[in-house]
Amino acid sequence: MVKMLIIADDITGALDTGIQFTKRGVRTQVFTEGKVFGCDVKADTEVIVVDSESRPMSADDSYKVVYSITDWAHKNGVEVIFKKTDSALRGNIGSELQAVADAVKNFPIYFLPGHPEIGRTTKEGVHYISGELLEESVFGKDPFEPVTKSYIPDIIKEQSDISVICQSVEEVVESEMNSKSKVIVCDTETVDDIDTILDQLVGRNGLKLIAGCAMLGERLAKKVFGHSKKGLTYEKTAGLYVACGSLNKITLRQLEYAECNGNFIRRRLTMEQKFSPGYYSSLAGKMFLEEIADLCRTNKKIIVDSFDTEEHIAGFMADKTRDIDEMRTRIPQAHGSIVKALAEKQMDLTVLMTGGDTLMGYMKLVGCTQIEPLCEIEPGLVVSRLIWNGHCQQIISKSGGFGTEDILCRIALKIIK
Repeated sequence: MVKMLIIADDITGALDTGIQFTKRGVRTQVFTEGKVFGCDVKADTEVIVVDSESRPMSADDSYKVVYSITDWAHKNGVEVIFKKTDSALRGNIGSELQAVADAVKNFPIYFLPGHPEIGRTTKEGVHYISGELLEESVFGKDPFEPVTKSYIPDIIKEQSDISVICQSVEEVVESEMNSKSKVIVCDTETVDDIDTILDQLVGRNGLKLIAGCAMLGERLAKKVFGHSKKGLTYEKTAGLYVACGSLNKITLRQLEYAECNGNFIRRRLTMEQKFSPGYYSSLAGKMFLEEIADLCRTNKKIIVDSFDTEEHIAGFMADKTRDIDEMRTRIPQAHGSIVKALAEKQMDLTVLMTGGDTLMGYMKLVGCTQIEPLCEIEPGLVVSRLIWNGHCQQIISKSGGFGTEDILCRIALKIIK
């Protein structure tokens, strides 16, 4: 019986939250395409994770898809609805919280936004990245979705008129849940802060609507389900192929470190390889795909990335004839075409994909709507199994802003035979 629904706005968020339950032996299913109705929900499933695919949507469109998913869960008696949010507060935070509140009226949403273990904390409603104001961090300079505010009520108010209050850890959570719909932003400076709030909510039978990042998912899995058994694990492969669709500067530093210190072979996609429709069915495109396949046959560690000079990126985005969404869709399609070609050759590779758009673009290309999380190989990096056309691929998903500088080198040591 489904006890909890998790709504994430991209596939990496869905996986790095869902895995927190899978690794404790909780039967968890992950669905894409922004819906669960009509999907094959197993009788023993306890947690459903839905990727709403709403990160790049408009506020109105993201509201509609999240409302629809939440409404389905509420009408089907799901006890706990967890709106997974990005730990750097990217995406349609306000509109999606509003959608949850509107679909399940008269319950407050407890919003625990922090991920203290990686330095993302909230104090008095203000969000920080490693002690730096969110708006002044690398996420304030994101080329697609810069976060320009640090005070969370202001971020929510950009897209919603829901009541928002801030609450310190010392304040006791409401015992009466039949209250006006509102968002309660809770201080989360430490993991203990998260546990204190959850203990109160569980103890008062007040856990109904909750929001936060994958860190909150890990604590919820322990507090709500408790039971734990040995889960699945990854398999070693002959090589590691990194498909990097992220343009985050944290990721760029990781690629440069891997190239300089980890003997990774690196190729950067040209503007034509990233943006020209039909390139991968052209003679030049087919030759490039064969070049990458040859690299994978002769080298154990390969990176193909989308980074370009800042001048090229600025010029592309300044071209008024282009839509910013073009950049968001074409890059995942390019990476998907390369990974599909490698899969068709049934090469013994683990594919690490950075950025939720990258993995989602690939899944859409091959027509896959379900993915099975297996385990975490590093915090926030999920190993999953993807099956299409009879072929099983081992995929590692990583959010662009996650991981230390040497993360790719550590993954290679673990995953390569």
